[in-house]
Amino acid sequence: MAKGKRVGPDDGNLYKRANDMLVKVTAEDTEGAYEVCEERCPPGFASRRHAHTRNHETFYVLEGSAKFILGDEEFEGEVGSLFQIPPGLPHKVIAGPDGIRMLMVYSPGETEAMFKEMTALSPEQRTDFETGRAVAAKHNTVWAED
Repeated sequence: MAKGKRVGPDDGNLYKRANDMLVKVTAEDTEGAYEVCEERCPPGFASRRHAHTRNHETFYVLEGSAKFILGDEEFEGEVGSLFQIPPGLPHKVIAGPDGIRMLMVYSPGETEAMFKEMTALSPEQRTDFETGRAVAAKHNTVWAED
């Protein structure tokens, strides 16, 4: 019989870049069905505008606030807000003045491999758009030019 899993507040697989990504439930835990992550972004952090070609992504705001850009629409996300993003929808998150802490669910669960590969890049490689875009593309993610 399969066992349950407890993950503490600061536990999980940590991927530290300009933001912190803690993968708390891995694809291995769910036989690839989904992953659950906690993302911690400092004030002003902005993700690259991107879309996932296969993955559904859900954000649930735990602390702080951010602007969520989903396609051509902009929304303010505060504590308790939930955003569901289907495959193919370009999106971006811009953390508010106090930063943001979010719970995220990816389905199917295959994004941790991208976090791992992105984190392994050198600081110079991380700032190179084409390098990042190539890594993202290997993991079913398309970066859009701003």
